Amino acid sequence: MPPAGDLAAAYIAPDDSASPTTLDRVGPHGGVASDSAFGVALVTLWQRAAESGAPVGFAAPVVRSDIAARAAAMVEEVRTGRLIGVAANRARRLVGVAFLRPGRGDQSHTGRIELVLVERQWIRTGLGSRLISDLLARATDLGLDRLDVAVPAGTGVEEFFGGFGFTEWGRRPGWIRAADAGDRDEIVMGVTL
Repeated sequence: MPPAGDLAAAYIAPDDSASPTTLDRVGPHGGVASDSAFGVALVTLWQRAAESGAPVGFAAPVVRSDIAARAAAMVEEVRTGRLIGVAANRARRLVGVAFLRPGRGDQSHTGRIELVLVERQWIRTGLGSRLISDLLARATDLGLDRLDVAVPAGTGVEEFFGGFGFTEWGRRPGWIRAADAGDRDEIVMGVTL
């Protein structure tokens, strides 16, 4: 097996401004394999987002091994079909990703958006909207009736999801500890499909 750096280089190629940004499902029956190369690219994207101050579950100082542990679990869940992933690629470079967790058992009519990441230079270009629209379509195809997402208050993320019909279903006061802003509420938002 090649070293991790080689895997990343194989997956994250130099940007080609003439290349379109494509969306592909990750994992079984998808256009992007849920493999080590994808895992390394996911960790790199997630680390860059966290280091830029984006509300993505890790506050400064960002420890790559912490991100890698969470990413490895997610990649495995995508591989087994427990989590649905959508990747945005540009010239074979991962520039965005989103994950949907369908419910099980008596919650099989529900789902949760677990994570949405967009490379900093692609924020406000519509890429995040494309990722969410794709997840919403996949949720509908799976027969899900309701989706939820948990977002940090005061970051603008709640307005982003509000544009897709998500409304506040509840709050967890002081749930998120942000290094630069103290404790923030976590807002649980949901939508009926």
